Amino acid sequence: MAEYVIGDIHGEIDQLKTIIDKINYKPKEDKLIFLGDYIDRGADSYKVYRYIKELDNGDNIFLRGNHEEMMIDAVLNDNNIDLWYHNGGQATERSFPNRSELKEAARFFNSLPYYHSSQDYIFVHAGIRPDRKLKKQTEHDLVWIRYQFLGAKPGDFKEKRTVVAGHTPVPKVKFEENKILMDTGAGKGGILSAINLETKKVYSSAEKNPIASIL
Repeated sequence: MAEYVIGDIHGEIDQLKTIIDKINYKPKEDKLIFLGDYIDRGADSYKVYRYIKELDNGDNIFLRGNHEEMMIDAVLNDNNIDLWYHNGGQATERSFPNRSELKEAARFFNSLPYYHSSQDYIFVHAGIRPDRKLKKQTEHDLVWIRYQFLGAKPGDFKEKRTVVAGHTPVPKVKFEENKILMDTGAGKGGILSAINLETKKVYSSAEKNPIASIL
């Protein structure tokens, strides 16, 4: 069985389907781990939502990202709507056929976990605080943290497992001693990437990342 990790999608349904084709995904044999941020910015958040629901077979892992958090707060709680809109929420709203399905999607995203872990890896949307073990992390940090995680050296971490995260765009999948960074800018003009967790082979929706020079 192969395990594949897929980075931030941001409403780019064609890129997601390209990745699924490139890895030659076999539902009965392979496992997919998604790092969150399925929605916002790109034009087809609704189609991405419907597609990942089709992939939800009980074995694949779907984590939540900060964009799902913003949608949940805006759609289910009527809070911080301007924040969601400022970060691409209006594109998501436009992609949904009606308010009922938008709320259904928000409820689905609200059921997703903040992290997934194994013996060797921690999978999370944004990263972790280096000075805390996984169970001591806050939900906010798991979907929002950036520089404190990115700037920390391997020796700073209480967790000795490799952290696989998205959230912060990079020109190409970045392998560090204790981090793998997966967000290659889909939804911002960039590409979507995935890795085979065992072989570390990278699969991307295009050969070149159009925004690599600005990341």
